Amino acid sequence: MIEATSEKYKAFQDQVEDRDTEIFVSIPALLILKCLDDDDKGICRSFFPPMFGEDGNSNSGRSSGEEHEEPAQVDKVATSNKFQQLRAGYNLCKGKAKNEYDFFNLVERCILGMEGDAETISEKTFSDNGL
Repeated sequence: MIEATSEKYKAFQDQVEDRDTEIFVSIPALLILKCLDDDDKGICRSFFPPMFGEDGNSNSGRSSGEEHEEPAQVDKVATSNKFQQLRAGYNLCKGKAKNEYDFFNLVERCILGMEGDAETISEKTFSDNGL
């Protein structure tokens, strides 16, 4: 996913190559976008089960002699509800879009803040996509 996105957007490629701190926000957001499109290959469920209302493996990777701080608890119900709201909103807009591929790219560019890359994200771009 990172390679494909880097090929599409030079600015994102530069962020990855420069290890820009912004990639720590944009990569998870891109994974969630892929998940909304049912194309994340289960990565989100594997790394953040509360997003799906499931418990995570809070004890994985611990050995009995190690002392660790207790991980922060995540409200799996609230997290799952928010994700379901996001999915519903995404699917509603996707259904209104004239072209699903263009819609995905539009959302992807918004996530990456690529207003100056490839195309300008404007009201016209949204209206051209039926939004």
